[in-house]
Amino acid sequence: MDDKFAFILPVMQVAFGVAAVLAGRWRVSSAGWWAGGFLASASGFAMPAIAFLVPLAGRAVLASGVFAVAFFCFGQALGEHFGLRRKHVWLRAGIALAATLISALGVAIDSLRLHLAASDVGCALLLLVPLLAAHGRTRRSGDRALVAISWVVVADCTARAVCVRWLASGGIASFPTSTYAFAYQVSGSLLGVAFAMAALASVMISVLMRYRDWAICDPLTGLLNRRGFDEALAGRGAHEKAHATAIACDIDHFKAVNDQFGHHRGDEVIATLAAAIDSHLPARAFAARFGGEEFVIYLPQGALDLAGAGIASAGAQLAEAVRRDFAQRMQRLLGRDHPVTASFGISAVAAGEASLEPALRRADQALYQAKSAGRNCCVVKSALAASGAMADAAAPTRAATLPA
Repeated sequence: MDDKFAFILPVMQVAFGVAAVLAGRWRVSSAGWWAGGFLASASGFAMPAIAFLVPLAGRAVLASGVFAVAFFCFGQALGEHFGLRRKHVWLRAGIALAATLISALGVAIDSLRLHLAASDVGCALLLLVPLLAAHGRTRRSGDRALVAISWVVVADCTARAVCVRWLASGGIASFPTSTYAFAYQVSGSLLGVAFAMAALASVMISVLMRYRDWAICDPLTGLLNRRGFDEALAGRGAHEKAHATAIACDIDHFKAVNDQFGHHRGDEVIATLAAAIDSHLPARAFAARFGGEEFVIYLPQGALDLAGAGIASAGAQLAEAVRRDFAQRMQRLLGRDHPVTASFGISAVAAGEASLEPALRRADQALYQAKSAGRNCCVVKSALAASGAMADAAAPTRAATLPA
């Protein structure tokens, strides 16, 4: 084992740990765990540096402990990155403790193979558990690269544990001159760099995605803003947009809510309507807060499984479900003595229309007509209907169809 070469590993790990600490300034939850993992790993690789302070057996036990801590941190970082956070934390903590104790037993009985195999199996399991839990959550290329290199690290640890019989023999004192030590240096150098680069790339992607979310999402409600709505709409195909419905809605007498309860409570009311909308959105539909208490919903054809219902009818049923849900939520928030409701306008894209804009304008017109009809109702406006009276417009709890 080349001691001069060996010191490259802890230096690299410290550098990656510091980089992760700096990345943590952007409030990426996984950055701290990556930093802890790399710094713990660096201390494990740096054990030869304290030979004059700690005997070989003590360094072996310390190394197995800090590597268990490092891989626990790596597993936690993976969990944070994929939104798993507290999942299997106690299981992994138990694996880390068991691996350390069994590895220490190997030192106590002077069995190098038991010491190394226990540490390698523990490290493999500490990464394997979050990797299995994160299955199906990799949506970006950076995520897939991180998962791929993590699987390679698991395979490397497993291979060393399986082959330790041929790579190491004798007692703990024979480790520095063993074939295992050389293989560990080589794989640690190559995979350590690749793993660290993938981890830091995942952190930076999270930072970029956070800034992107700030640019296209409304901070109060978590829904899209106008820019985000336009971007999401631009990503849909022409055929889908030609068979879609636009729904416009806003909160009735919202100024009175602010005047009576204050702007803080007004923000809660806006967030409550957003939550009601979001809870009823089917797949491929999306919603945006256009400003103030005004919201717009995009509903593609077929998003709601309503046999025999046209897309406008499906939009009316979605709007009615949101209207009822919002009214119930507001009763729980403010009580029955202070009812707060919302009005909705619905219009489908007509044949020959090249964009959603005409439907949005009609939905906005239908919304104003819902307000005129007494509020707390849903109005559908067709591009082809003739002028005439509105059916059931005054009924505040039913969807009504309004001719153009």
